[in-house]
Amino acid sequence: MRKLNFSLVIKIACIILLAFLAVLGNEIRLGIERYIKNTLETDAEITIRNLDKFAKNYIERIAVNPVDLSSQQFLRLYHHALSGDLTKVKCLVDADGKILDMSRDGVEGPSLSLIVEKDDTNYSVGIDFSSLSQKDLEKLEKVIIQHQNSQLDISIDVHIGQYNEFNGEMRDLDFKEIKVNNQTVIEHQVEGEITHIEGVASSYMSAKMELLFPYSADGLSYSSNLTQKAMLTDYHDAFNGLKQQIQKKFEQFKDSGKEFNSSIYDYTQYYLINPYEYNGKYYSTIMMRLEDWITPNQTQEEVTVDAATVGYIFITQEYENLRMKSLQQFMYDNSSTYILAIVLIIIMCFIVAYMIVRPIKQLELAAWRISRKQFEYPIDTSRHDELGDLARSVDKMSKELEKTINDLHQEIERVQQLEIVRKEFVSNFTHEIKTPLGIINGFSEMVELEQDEKKRNEYIQIIQNETRRINELVLAMLDLSKLESQNMTLDLEEVDLLDIVDEALESMACLFEAQKVHLKTDLDSSIIQADPFKIGMVITNYISNALRYTEAGEEVIIHLDEHCFSVENTGAHIPEEDIQKIWLSFHKVDKARNEGGTGLGLAICKAILELHHFEYGVENTPQGVLFYFKY
Repeated sequence: MRKLNFSLVIKIACIILLAFLAVLGNEIRLGIERYIKNTLETDAEITIRNLDKFAKNYIERIAVNPVDLSSQQFLRLYHHALSGDLTKVKCLVDADGKILDMSRDGVEGPSLSLIVEKDDTNYSVGIDFSSLSQKDLEKLEKVIIQHQNSQLDISIDVHIGQYNEFNGEMRDLDFKEIKVNNQTVIEHQVEGEITHIEGVASSYMSAKMELLFPYSADGLSYSSNLTQKAMLTDYHDAFNGLKQQIQKKFEQFKDSGKEFNSSIYDYTQYYLINPYEYNGKYYSTIMMRLEDWITPNQTQEEVTVDAATVGYIFITQEYENLRMKSLQQFMYDNSSTYILAIVLIIIMCFIVAYMIVRPIKQLELAAWRISRKQFEYPIDTSRHDELGDLARSVDKMSKELEKTINDLHQEIERVQQLEIVRKEFVSNFTHEIKTPLGIINGFSEMVELEQDEKKRNEYIQIIQNETRRINELVLAMLDLSKLESQNMTLDLEEVDLLDIVDEALESMACLFEAQKVHLKTDLDSSIIQADPFKIGMVITNYISNALRYTEAGEEVIIHLDEHCFSVENTGAHIPEEDIQKIWLSFHKVDKARNEGGTGLGLAICKAILELHHFEYGVENTPQGVLFYFKY
């Protein structure tokens, strides 16, 4: 039993599965967008819930008077706008887009927490770095980040302005020297009493960074055996990204916000601005207008919202790998549905494919038997679908093919009989040609005896004409016999057909001129492997045959390129019933116009071209008749 080939089953299944996966991919894309939208809106509601407390106090305490964004009253309220939420970046901008403040809620300045040992007791000390220049602060932060996963020994010489013994905080500091792991980072000239502080860093906090160092469970000693790393929360990209949006495209940025509808606020309107990406991170921003309805009313009767707006507050939240996390959550929530759908699709694919492949396999077996002339093999034609139509077509083809093969065998037998008769005729005719030769010899004797000069010339002309014709006929028939019996060999060599065509045209130029036939040529060089003498016979026969059937004033068109040689003569067409017969021996389409021919020229051409394995043919064209052969 032949092994079934399920390649078509797999192909059909894969096509259907790919279509399903394309639909699934689009659904996943839409699902991710929904998850991102839901995440942003949920976090926006949390932000607005905190910000709405600020809005209430702003309206009740600030907006009742002309608004001054630089006033201490407003800044104290703005400082705690997010109720101590340190994860978001807030930005205060005036009506013209100038950034007045960018910070995190409750983070006043950069500070370092040290674990200091005194009298065998460990206690925490807070060092405020607000007095450092921006350059010194960036240098210090760079060193701290470099050593974040190792114990950080800090040595500080400083003049202390304020010291809170209750919480250990030191402020208004004038730093003389700061060393990190015995490396001097900052060094200045300082006057006044200098205090030396040494300890191990436990945390560092600034507006743009939070760093918690990896210490052991007691919270006061570092363990080098711990596998966890320092916990670094970096807000630099959040600050820089929001700053870039406001400074470079403030109007476009704020106008992209859409009013956020929620039931949790009553005091003002909030806008959810289109998310943006910065350094591969995703950012969502809430915008709140700061309006002053008192000052504009002093000069205008009708005041627009934009005219009453004195500033904006932007609250930005950073998301890392938001799209990937949304994808993971979406796939987790819908995994059972999609797994079941994929399994069902695969099962359905194979069922449908098998329903199609099984009858195709039966038709394949039927075609295999037909190729071996086993026409009696039954074909199922009972189906009423496309495969049923195909089966009926194959069955009809089988019957027609059987009838055609039988007819062809009969035709072959008939042609073989005709060919035997033709060859016998050629052989007999060649043998019997000796008799006319004897008559010619008789005329030769009469020429010798005849005294009349005029009659002698007539006898000589007859002898010459008959001798030439008989000689041409004999030679042609001998060549044809050799060609058809495959006894003649080809002397193949590389030849340029252009040379052979030029030679033939040169030898026949006088005939064209005598018959007043116009010659048109379109010749290119064509190098082929052929017997130059025999292929020359074909070309000469083609041209002379065209010339013979062309009236005076008509034209013969000869074309040669690298693939084909053709001769076309203008004039009468060949009757359709004679198109195929013209290649037979002694067949003449118009005997009245072809008295000079032997009737063997095209038969010889056919045999030579077949011996070369060249394609040949004849066809009627709008202008006349075209003979050609291709190589």
